[in-house]
Formats: sequence, C-alpha cells, structure tokens
Amino acid sequence: MQITKLRNSEETGLVPAGAYFKRLAADLQKANATEAARQDDLDAEDRALEAIYRRRSASRENTYSHRELSAAL
Repeated sequence: MQITKLRNSEETGLVPAGAYFKRLAADLQKANATEAARQDDLDAEDRALEAIYRRRSASRENTYSHRELSAAL
C-alpha cells in the first residue's frame, strides 16, 4: 500500500482522526480486493498446471510392478 499525504487538514496541519481512518480503511479494502483477485488467478493457474501434470504423468504411473519397485529400493 502506498502512503499518501492527506490534503484535508485544518490550519493546524492535523487531519481529523475519523477522516484518516476512513480513508485508511477504504485503501485497505481496495488493496485486499486486489490481492484476493490476484490470489484467485494464481490458484486457478495452479489447478490448471496440476491437472496437466496429472494427465501427463498418469501414463507413467504403473510402469513398474510393485515387486520390481520394492526390489529397486
């Protein structure tokens, strides 16, 4: 989140606390929505990559029998 200076101050240079926290809450909600959308996109990409991996590795799953696999270990 980017910090910005509030221009809505009184002659003392102080910003009312209510206005400050209201703006802070709005900025946090916007940042959370952006991050949630980004995370949803990344999760969808992960699911797609995992599906591709499972499809391509399914043919190699039973290459060795259980006996050959335990003998190799």
